[in-house]
Amino acid sequence: MKHLIITISAALFLATCGTEPKSQEGCEEGCKKENCEHEKGEKSCAADCKKDCCSKKETKLKIGDTNPALENKLMDVSGEEIYIEELGKKNGTLLIFSCNTCPFVFGNGEKSQGWENRYNDIQAMATKLEIGFALINSNEAKRSGEDSFDNMILHAKERGYNGIKYLVDSKHAVADAYSAITTPHVYLFNANNELVYTGAIDDNVDSKEEVKEHWLADAMKELAEGKEITKPITKNMGCSIKRVKKEDAHHGHDH
Repeated sequence: MKHLIITISAALFLATCGTEPKSQEGCEEGCKKENCEHEKGEKSCAADCKKDCCSKKETKLKIGDTNPALENKLMDVSGEEIYIEELGKKNGTLLIFSCNTCPFVFGNGEKSQGWENRYNDIQAMATKLEIGFALINSNEAKRSGEDSFDNMILHAKERGYNGIKYLVDSKHAVADAYSAITTPHVYLFNANNELVYTGAIDDNVDSKEEVKEHWLADAMKELAEGKEITKPITKNMGCSIKRVKKEDAHHGHDH
């Protein structure tokens, strides 16, 4: 019984604001969970999730599709501007949509470590396997606050990003090109810039030590070895990417 309760609690934690919903009702219900309420009230969160998540058109990037943002140029926290195409290495490119403000990224106190504590491991593996890697922050609606470029620089330092590129996606152009939904949301491309894996990093946002399914790591290894990806799609989970309305996009900051 105790194990069942723990399992149910973990499931409820994952079913939070910004998880990719099957229906509008499911998304609004997800928004009522604790990880979203830390940012906003329950009603505000539900409205935000409905706007950013549930009403999105089904135009998501599919396995085998070519990276549609190769010519997009983004600013890294180092001050360097980089084309997405330039990130690629011998065996491909890995992009993860992330941010400064989501508990699925940085954790939720004692309840969850978040996935961010795996970023340096991913960077090390990507370097070893000759796969280009970068994080992308597309939270344009928070660009004047916690997800500002200056705060991205600070966040990368405070969290000890080890050689990780952390790029600001002005007006969420790259996120829109991919139809990315959550932070985190993983996209792995091969050397021909074709999508081979998308979804989550692994199966346990709460604890790095308790991961049983290393989906991204497995996909990266298979890609580098020239093998077919065993599990090319998994369920991405996290907070919704905070977009701005199209009519307000021209008021956004470039970085």
